[in-house]
Amino acid sequence: MSFNVRGLELHGRTIWRRDRILEALDFIERHDMTHLVLHETDLMQMVTYPRSYFDPHALWTSAPTRRGENAIENNRIYLDHVLQLAHNRNIGVFIEVKEIGFPDELITAHPELVKQGVICPSEPFWYEFIERKTDEFFEDFPLTAGMITSPGSTEGKTSRAQNKCTCELCARTSVEDWYCKIIAALHRATKRHGKRLVVRDFAYKPEDHEPLIKAVEKSPPEVVFCLKVTPHDFYVTFPDNPGIGRLDREQWIEYDAMGQFYGWGIFPCFVLDDIRSRLDYAGKHGVTGGIFRTEWERINDYWVLESLNETNLIAAAELAKGRSVDPESVARQWLEKKGSAIEAAAWLGGVLARTWPIVKGAVYANDFVFADNSMFPRSVRRAWWSMETLNALHTWAPDREAGLTMDRSKVQALIAEKQKALDLARQLAGDVKAGHTALDPDLHTELIELFDRFVLYVEGFLYCGAACFYSRWVDQERRNDTGPDAGELQDFKDWLARLEAFGQRIRPIATEARYRHQVVMLMDYRRIADVLREGRQALDLVLVPSSDHA
Repeated sequence: MSFNVRGLELHGRTIWRRDRILEALDFIERHDMTHLVLHETDLMQMVTYPRSYFDPHALWTSAPTRRGENAIENNRIYLDHVLQLAHNRNIGVFIEVKEIGFPDELITAHPELVKQGVICPSEPFWYEFIERKTDEFFEDFPLTAGMITSPGSTEGKTSRAQNKCTCELCARTSVEDWYCKIIAALHRATKRHGKRLVVRDFAYKPEDHEPLIKAVEKSPPEVVFCLKVTPHDFYVTFPDNPGIGRLDREQWIEYDAMGQFYGWGIFPCFVLDDIRSRLDYAGKHGVTGGIFRTEWERINDYWVLESLNETNLIAAAELAKGRSVDPESVARQWLEKKGSAIEAAAWLGGVLARTWPIVKGAVYANDFVFADNSMFPRSVRRAWWSMETLNALHTWAPDREAGLTMDRSKVQALIAEKQKALDLARQLAGDVKAGHTALDPDLHTELIELFDRFVLYVEGFLYCGAACFYSRWVDQERRNDTGPDAGELQDFKDWLARLEAFGQRIRPIATEARYRHQVVMLMDYRRIADVLREGRQALDLVLVPSSDHA
């Protein structure tokens, strides 16, 4: 298997840093990739007016016709420069945006688009606007290879997927028809300029999938369908995306190499086996392109190329090219780039291979998404909401639904899963401390500190997990047995005491300048305090007679 399109995706503020762009282009060249993908939800609004609706040369009265016109000019020159840098290396550039997107000033100019306080996505005006805006973009930036867009995303400024507008027009416009009109408008503009249009899959539930898949099926044959390797989001424990292979047209897949849902690389996690499995599945289902994400737009000043998780990107790039890799060969390439002795490659590859089982046991709970984007749960309620609703595994694997009803054996098994992850993390940290004779001393010190923190991170999920699982088990409406006995309630109390002590231990992390803020986010004592508070409330409801709460 070898993909024709092998893209490195920047998804955040990194796209506005020239130094990072150059590093990305270097990586693309080094690993024989083909494209750079610039993913920014509002990129079109940041580099176009559009002139069909706003005069960039208009004289101000009380305010400019588009606020921040100098910033728009800066962004336009910068994007043109980036496109030229890539063009000079024969690297194509795709932009990735969400639709419908628009500048805020458009609503002032067209107040009829707002109905009962909500922006209506079904007004015919939008199809004209999208086509003109896209046409202008490719007229101004002809070096762009094409556009990737997500009409099904709820992150656009308005969308039928948001289900906010209840007007008569929305009521009689099916979601499928709306998708068809959005895709048609984009296709008319991209085709005029000879550019590729890629429609990106985005769905929270299987029923959300169907109208978009049907709309893409009706679109012109040159429109590419791009899907995440797993449904909804990049959850490593989820099944393969059922949309892959559904349509008889060019398909691409997306993979998150940074680890939004497996530690961000702030805590290393090498997922070579998963990458290989997902790419093999995609190749067998007719996929010819792969895009590999290097950052998460919700955090700033960080991406995969400054962490050990760069090894995931290396592995993905090599496998997408049809090359064979193993942990040692990937580690060797990473060490070579850092200028470190490659004699330690087999040792480092062995270390990397042991990380995924640890992270899986910590941030997932029997494959359900327990962590909050790799952070400790925001609260007990949020942890269960994540597993049951927002990031629900059973939505895509219905046979797993019973896994969230607590009883004695499940609570014990879930806590044991996290305890095992902690035991493995401690063993790994000890082996990292022992090191390898060829390791550069500075790199060895860096790895020791990294894996010592890793142990602390995994330990936090053990205590958070115990608090959340017991909190659900004591709720007689959320269990399928008689609940904990007196001894087990004491265990619950003991777990909460450990959680409280852990929160105090990690509190200094938030005030020490040597830690970058991403470490603070992933080790936030305030989240521990929230879980602790709700855990104690759940315990109190059992220990104190209900009449005492009246």
